[in-house]
Amino acid sequence: MKKFILLLFALLTVVSVSAQSRSIRGTVVSAADGEPLVGATVVPVGGGSGTATDLDGKFHLTVSNKVSQLTVSYIGMKPVTVPVQDNMTIRLETSDTRLDEVVVTGYGSGKKLGSIVGSVAVIGEQNFENLTTPTFVDALQGQVAGLSIFSSSGDPSSVDNQIRLRGLNSLNAGTTPLFILDGAPVTQTVFTTLNPNDIESITVLKDAASVAIYGSRAANGVIVITSKKGKYGQQARVTIRAKYGWSQLTPDKVDMMNSDQYIEYRDKIGQPVSQGIKDLVNKHGISTNWRDEIFDGSAPTYSLEGAVTGGTERTSYYISLNHLNQEGIIAQSGMRRETMRVSVDSKVTDWFRVGLQTNLGYTKYETNNESGASYSGDGLYLTNPMVFARKALPYDSPYYYTFDDNGNIMWGDRAEYLHYSGMPTPDYIRSGRSVLRNRLTINAALYEAFTPIKGLTLRAQQAVDAYDTRLKNLGFPNETLYTPMGDVYANGGTAGELVTGYNQQSFSRYYSFTYTNTAEYNFNIADVHNVRALVGEESIISQSEGFGVFSEGQSDRRQMLLTQGTSVAISDLSESLVRTVMNSIFAQLSYDYDSKYFFDFTYRRDGSSKFAPGHRWANFFSVGGMWNIKSEKFLQPYTWLDDLKFRISYGTTGNSSIDNYMYYGLIGAGNVYNGQGSLGISQAANSDLTWETVKSFDLGLNFGLFNILDVDVDFYNKQTCDMLLEIPYSYTTGFDGGWGNVGGMRNRGVDVDVKANIINTRDWTWNVRANFNYNKNEITDLYDGLDELPFLNANVIYKVGHDAGSFYCVKYAGVDPRDGQQMWYTKDGNLTKVFNETRDSQILDKSQYSPWSGGFGTDLRWKGLSLRMDFTWAAKKYMINNDLYFITNNNFATSYNQRVEMLNVWTKPGDITDIPAPGQALQFDDRWLEDASFVRLKNLTLQYSLPKAWVNKACLSGVNLHFTGRNLLTFTSFTGYDPEPESNLVAFYYPNTRQYEFGIEVSF
Repeated sequence: MKKFILLLFALLTVVSVSAQSRSIRGTVVSAADGEPLVGATVVPVGGGSGTATDLDGKFHLTVSNKVSQLTVSYIGMKPVTVPVQDNMTIRLETSDTRLDEVVVTGYGSGKKLGSIVGSVAVIGEQNFENLTTPTFVDALQGQVAGLSIFSSSGDPSSVDNQIRLRGLNSLNAGTTPLFILDGAPVTQTVFTTLNPNDIESITVLKDAASVAIYGSRAANGVIVITSKKGKYGQQARVTIRAKYGWSQLTPDKVDMMNSDQYIEYRDKIGQPVSQGIKDLVNKHGISTNWRDEIFDGSAPTYSLEGAVTGGTERTSYYISLNHLNQEGIIAQSGMRRETMRVSVDSKVTDWFRVGLQTNLGYTKYETNNESGASYSGDGLYLTNPMVFARKALPYDSPYYYTFDDNGNIMWGDRAEYLHYSGMPTPDYIRSGRSVLRNRLTINAALYEAFTPIKGLTLRAQQAVDAYDTRLKNLGFPNETLYTPMGDVYANGGTAGELVTGYNQQSFSRYYSFTYTNTAEYNFNIADVHNVRALVGEESIISQSEGFGVFSEGQSDRRQMLLTQGTSVAISDLSESLVRTVMNSIFAQLSYDYDSKYFFDFTYRRDGSSKFAPGHRWANFFSVGGMWNIKSEKFLQPYTWLDDLKFRISYGTTGNSSIDNYMYYGLIGAGNVYNGQGSLGISQAANSDLTWETVKSFDLGLNFGLFNILDVDVDFYNKQTCDMLLEIPYSYTTGFDGGWGNVGGMRNRGVDVDVKANIINTRDWTWNVRANFNYNKNEITDLYDGLDELPFLNANVIYKVGHDAGSFYCVKYAGVDPRDGQQMWYTKDGNLTKVFNETRDSQILDKSQYSPWSGGFGTDLRWKGLSLRMDFTWAAKKYMINNDLYFITNNNFATSYNQRVEMLNVWTKPGDITDIPAPGQALQFDDRWLEDASFVRLKNLTLQYSLPKAWVNKACLSGVNLHFTGRNLLTFTSFTGYDPEPESNLVAFYYPNTRQYEFGIEVSF
């Protein structure tokens, strides 16, 4: 009886449930071509779990009888809400993603791109999908008008990028934009520890109306990174990617002499090589291209990653893992990276949501100690691979050799020491040491959001940006090297004696906690007055600390602990501790009337512990307006005009990017006195030190034509006031200088961005794009009535009325054909053979900062095959090529190889040449200053998506194959390794690399 009752109850329950629900089937297709949309999200309105369409665009959903509508969405399509019916076909239209895309520009909820008053640019996830480098910054180059990015190093672990937005805002304070990741500020360590494939979009905020909400940190612009997240009601989707590639040196314009040319050159200058060397070259043909020997032409890179994304009615998630290993093109450089990203959002109730975004990264990397160093105490670091590749003599061989009794050459092992050049090879130096660094980073943000009433959102976020970095630098004990060719290298010691080793270790930790609390209220009146009000408070607490130790005297490679050394000096110990606190309040009011007239007002008040009491707090604001002219009735008949908007804004932002404790009068450790330590005044106080302020004005015009062309034009004027500057002091004060708020600078320019959608059919799409920025930088004021501040040792000058990167040196006039002597121009334009830097240096109409920069590219697709090309360029950019001083110099003829042009050396009266006669000291004049303008094919990606029919049979949702090339072409007249660094001088820097990569992506 009991079993019968239970069975009856179960049947009644099934009947009851069946009566309360129904099964819905349907298909989602593209309205443009009728193709099924795979992975479209279908969610019942009013409750219940959603689903995603299958490989044929079909879905099956069980919903409650109370549900009468479904919401259907798909990336790049307009979402629709449709009545429920069985066997329905839902057609989605392509959305104008440029205007409807919701982007995050500050605190609170996002805005549609078409309703943003400020000047912003959005870079989508497609730009980050197939990068060959570990850093996402590489993908930003040439993508945004006004955003200049120059990479100074090709080292895989490098985060050394010069990033400027609309010019240089400060002479001595920081000029890098503020980076925000999921609502919290982050440091540059995120450049190599955030997997680019985890990025949904990056929004670049350029004018005061868009950045003023960030106040004191926004003087240099703001770059907002939004990571990928799951979607509610989305079916789980798994994506796996695998990549393999290799790197090599980008070609330069320097041809070093081969053996025959070098012998000829030595004869010309009257310093011939020995007959033995001539015989060696003539008989055995030894002529080494050391560039090919030093730089790896196929340094491997491989990457493997997986991601899972999806969601239920109440929870969405995104989880990814990434492993990357990239070797550098020189000895002792490379990086291994592991990352994990987790993003979870949950609708706990209809009025309460929580979410967590975390990024955990671990990098282990080598950095060649000499790759960034040019000079030792007596000259070049010869073991810097970039120096070695230029300096090594061509008749040295990369392999040892001896001769048999018949005079035949007998090849031996790879050389560790060059016989004629007289120096060890980079590989030998590497074998005698181990330099390993590792970094563990975490970026996490937890938020809680309450919606107590309609339109009001109370939100709290707690975020942390932290990393630990460790260095372990071991120099192993070395015995004297005796080579088969009779050379003796004592490793800096005495021949026959052991050179003991050393152990250097250091540890540093940084963390920054950001606590943000906001209240946002959105409402409208009469469906035409739309209002958004936001108030908030933020606190940022940062601390960095570190310590290090160096011990030496280790005598055995197997016993290299710190405690196994024999000496540790006080100067070999280090410790640091820095704390910073910033507190802020802010408010923003946004209003628009019927999506025609938009107005924004922003206010922020910031206080920083970096500045003196009484000067720590500052107020920043912006006002902005936009007129959507296209929405006016008088323009409705002009269907060829798709969009027309006018924008205007003005505001102030701040800069506090200086070291901590700069306003303090500091006491530091002095010299040892009578065997005891001492204290001394190490820094003068400045009790008036405060914020640097940038006042910005922006005018913008956006228009679209014929559903083909989109154009954005912005004019801006930025004035830096109370500039943070290191001021030289008179030595009578006991100090060489200190920080102050002096001077001013202006940046004035224009941004232009053009996009054209030329072809858009079922099988073909073709888009082109181009952008450029022109920026005129000018110093408007220095200090104490000074008009100029020259830096002769750097060949630059700060001068009122001129660019901040202006070069300042003596002009070279060439070689007198009568006697081969060097000539220069005096300030008066006369010729002289007496070099006088103090008397004759003059300002050149050349700057290290490019006034013109931009990018252009194209996207072409035919069915499943697509091609993407991105170029970046800079014009009127100059650098001192310090390499030339050593490879175009007769004084180094007997010890350094020289470039081929040195065969034109002056040897007799009447010779017309720029190479002076031997025996003259070369000077640092403008002959070394070169035009470093360039055009570079930054990215080329060829991708093929397998046909859906093939993929369906394998029960997959997508398979993509791709080839990516980076820096494949470079057009420049610069003769150094690389024209890209933005610096007054380059000297044997680690150059950017050319890369090739093949990859596959599988989704299911």
